[in-house]
Amino acid sequence: MRIVIGGMNHESNTLNPIITGEDDFVVFRGAEMLERGMLPYYSSTGIIETLRAAGCEIVPTLLARAVPNGVVSAALYARLKAELLRRAREALAAGPVDGVCLALHGSMKVEGLGCAEGDLLTAVREVLPGVPLTVALDMHATITGEMLACADGLVGYKTAPHVDCRETGAHAARMLLTALRTGKKLRTAAASVPVLIAGEKSESEAEPMRSLIADCRAAEGKGGVLAASYLLGFPWADDEHDAVTALVTTLDDAQAAEAAAARLAEGFWARRKDFVFRSEHYDSRRSMEVAYEAVLRGGQRPVFVSDSGDNPTAGSTGDSTDLLERILETMAAAGSLPTPILYSGFYDAAATAACLAAGPGARIRIEVGGVWDKVNGKRIPLEVEVLKTLRGFGPYKSDLALVGHRCLRIVLTSKHIGFGDEELLPALGVEARDYCLVVVKLGYLEPCFRSIAARAIMATSKGCSNEVLESIPFRKVPRPLYPLDPDMEYRP
Repeated sequence: MRIVIGGMNHESNTLNPIITGEDDFVVFRGAEMLERGMLPYYSSTGIIETLRAAGCEIVPTLLARAVPNGVVSAALYARLKAELLRRAREALAAGPVDGVCLALHGSMKVEGLGCAEGDLLTAVREVLPGVPLTVALDMHATITGEMLACADGLVGYKTAPHVDCRETGAHAARMLLTALRTGKKLRTAAASVPVLIAGEKSESEAEPMRSLIADCRAAEGKGGVLAASYLLGFPWADDEHDAVTALVTTLDDAQAAEAAAARLAEGFWARRKDFVFRSEHYDSRRSMEVAYEAVLRGGQRPVFVSDSGDNPTAGSTGDSTDLLERILETMAAAGSLPTPILYSGFYDAAATAACLAAGPGARIRIEVGGVWDKVNGKRIPLEVEVLKTLRGFGPYKSDLALVGHRCLRIVLTSKHIGFGDEELLPALGVEARDYCLVVVKLGYLEPCFRSIAARAIMATSKGCSNEVLESIPFRKVPRPLYPLDPDMEYRP
């Protein structure tokens, strides 16, 4: 069996003014997908491994990935789409193609276009009509009619934080193989649930998501159900399709798919009021007060404070200064801590470049923040000592700098990357466990931080990933929509 594979993965925050461009993406082309593009947190890795184990001939097109950010450049998307389609046509010209398996996000938005996945799947279908096509999606995918019309089978992550990406890719590949081996069609049904949920209210190990995901797993394997998923949409994409979707794929049983999707939708709606922040949470000012008390009076360390309103892995700019301003207002309390405060960090290319030019040991004046988010950020001047620099970190080749300002240690990056990467701080010679108080631009803590945190506090700070959804001036989302319209009624 010859299977065409490929993927595009980007979570696009329409509240962020940055246009995500070529420098923000890593792209694996052709055979590179099978060699360099095999990381465990890629769903494409599970696709490739499963198809290899089945003895399939894998025809790779391209895999393009970027850290969540603002909407994607129209010109870049057009080039990536054209290349993927060209490689698909070349595969077809070289011989029969039996199926397609793609790794997509589901909430990728393109300037002037909107939802990318439906557009891409429509184009793939024009090149490869009539063959089974399955897709692995992020849990925060936004499902559209175009996607449902073009894909035979879809399955999303079941964990948040997302630790089952590889497994989800394998699931999509197994569905494709089942269709090919049986000769039966895959049937997918979707039931939209008018709910918008912040990611930090839907961790998969906490209720109600734990039970809802268990319902999905229980549905799989019954009545021909091959996959059952909750796709939560992406709350920081102001989009007319944004809502939760209960999605079910069966083996040639459309009625069973529709019934299962409706049951899952009813179950989700019934638990809508149970979605609350599980983390201890306060506004920015109170978060820092509680953190200081935890260290100074409670003897707890390390205490983590999440700068959740400016979380780059939720597509925020990474340069909101709301929480930094609160810290600078309380430097007397900060100075009494047993160690400096570690703050990871700020996306500020100019500040990072100045630090690299000056080199470790130099004392320089820089400005931090407010380059992109001018609503929730401002340019803050700081006298700093450059402590450590590094060029070309990670797959996005970001330069890094660690600087000291009074009792603060601040990480700076030259590119828009996530601060939950477990390799980021060690690359600068920093161990988070050595600090009594760590501020990080994240929502829920990634496992590398959660495993060492004596206490975790989420600051509902201001930024492009503002967790208080009711405070966001949405213009395009479908209304009524819970919790924006808390008294609304709904029947699946």
